[in-house]
Amino acid sequence: MPYRLLRMLVLCLALLGSAEAATVRIGAEDDWYPYTALRDGQIKGMSADIVRAAFKASGTDFELVPYPYSRCMELARNGGLAGCFNTTPDHSIRQQFLLPEEMLFSDDILLWGRAGTAAVNDLDDIAGRRVAVTIGYTYGEYFDNYPDLLRIPVRRDINSFLMLQRNRVDYVIAFRGTTEALLREHPELAGQFAPLATIHRPQLYLTFSRLYPQATELAHQFDAGMRQIRHNGTYQRILEHWQLRTGQTSPLGYTLQGRHNNKTESP
Repeated sequence: MPYRLLRMLVLCLALLGSAEAATVRIGAEDDWYPYTALRDGQIKGMSADIVRAAFKASGTDFELVPYPYSRCMELARNGGLAGCFNTTPDHSIRQQFLLPEEMLFSDDILLWGRAGTAAVNDLDDIAGRRVAVTIGYTYGEYFDNYPDLLRIPVRRDINSFLMLQRNRVDYVIAFRGTTEALLREHPELAGQFAPLATIHRPQLYLTFSRLYPQATELAHQFDAGMRQIRHNGTYQRILEHWQLRTGQTSPLGYTLQGRHNNKTESP
């Protein structure tokens, strides 16, 4: 065999072996502490710890890579990443992505207003008002499909609350856990905001790309690892470490479902 042909064959085999051995890349949201965030050059947070533990338990080699949430989901949608988290599935997400059987965690989505603002009994009460929403997030079918709100898109939760402080929006919609962490990190904002209603309590998932090779197998491996860490107590220890109040009822005692539409999103 000619030397040049032999060299090309060796190179092709090396590239093929490298591709087969490539580490699975999972997108991790970069700014949603305490669940997942890039801090001090490292991906930290409760759901990041859960994903790591589940894949470790199933013996899956993987790498977490940080991205803004909307970019993370787009890369997963196009097959550039094997998956992305943290996702609250709606009908569109379920069509475009593969969802594992096991969720990561659950938390309340709250409607926030300035301190002293009256509680909200239904979205009809705030029709026409300005509500800050984070780009790429879903908040449950009732809120997402409600037409009579002026949604103000923002990149980060902190931007939402600063806009609320300055009367540039009337309300903010944000998860309880991330808001509590934000207010701890910014004590100058403490006491200025209050939860007015629980909009939804979704389950959050690691979503897998339908275009990524072996995505179905990866989802099965993740589920197997999740069941193992739930069984051996690792999952509960992670929740306790991050002090997530699981199983807690809404701080306001109810969840908005709409006066004229009592359909809720399926889990």
